[in-house]
Amino acid sequence: MKEQNNTQDKQKKKRAALEWGIYLALLAAIFIIFHFFLMLGRIPSESMEPTLMVHDWTIGDRRAYNESQPQRGDIIIFYLEEEDSSLVKRVIGLPGETVTFVGGHVYIDGEPLDESAYLDEAIETDCEETFVVPEDSYFMLGDNREVSLDSRYWEEPYVNKEDIQSKVLKVIPFHKLPWF
Repeated sequence: MKEQNNTQDKQKKKRAALEWGIYLALLAAIFIIFHFFLMLGRIPSESMEPTLMVHDWTIGDRRAYNESQPQRGDIIIFYLEEEDSSLVKRVIGLPGETVTFVGGHVYIDGEPLDESAYLDEAIETDCEETFVVPEDSYFMLGDNREVSLDSRYWEEPYVNKEDIQSKVLKVIPFHKLPWF
């Protein structure tokens, strides 16, 4: 009888150790995935509405720009030192381009920027400055141009490629849940 109890105790201990091992391996895998490959982000403001709504979460690819460059229209997560936080905005101006604003519309190197894929035609972008984007830097705007604190207003208006943390791949629309 004692031998049977000892055998059962050993089996319980092995099973518990296996369960803990699986649990720890799963936690390690999640940590590795979100530390090196993916990035979670929460949308705290209206600056990217209607594309990204307050309370939505994003999943970003940390390695998206390891071998390529951000493209105009990409939504990226980046660190902005003057705000001491990570922000989410849309890439508008690429390195070497001149960004101007005429009649509420964005112009790149003197040509109107077609933003119809993500902005309503009636949206106007108010700004009277001209920006020449330096090498390895990007000019960013929020989709909700009236309330977005973006490149137009920052002390240093350009985001350096080194400060880009990830490219947004997926939006999780938590704003649609009833308690938000």
